[in-house]
Amino acid sequence: MTDRKPLRWSSPGNAWAIGALALSFAIPVLSVTEVYQPVALEAISVILADAWQWVLLVTVMIALASALSMPLALDNGSRMQALVMVEGVATIIVSACYVLLWISLVRQYGFAANPLTQVLVLGLGLTALGRVGQITWQSWRYRRALRSGYTTHTEAIAQPKET
Repeated sequence: MTDRKPLRWSSPGNAWAIGALALSFAIPVLSVTEVYQPVALEAISVILADAWQWVLLVTVMIALASALSMPLALDNGSRMQALVMVEGVATIIVSACYVLLWISLVRQYGFAANPLTQVLVLGLGLTALGRVGQITWQSWRYRRALRSGYTTHTEAIAQPKET
């Protein structure tokens, strides 16, 4: 009963995470290129709307780069933790951007006036927040494992051992 399970990081490279990040990248790109105008945010403040699109664009690019860089950090726990922490900081800002957009949509048009848009925007914000929670939980578990000395080293299956 003293056997410990290996510590596992949830992969930020799964299709759902990358898909949500790609969608989150497309939205500010459309806004920056003026294909999409965040009218509800502009109703509050044009400066806020301009800042929102650039902050969202930059933080999504950082989160996406961190997620796509994870395969380069495999087998190095500190590098992996650094990458997910960068992803986590960027993703919490992405989440805040979506929640701000959702609040402005509700304020401008009313709750459930545009239900599909509001559900998608809030859904992306909550999904991003969920990823931040996942990163926080797994980072805590990783630090706890390091403190207690229960870390594992992996070897390739066919790699011969030194004798």
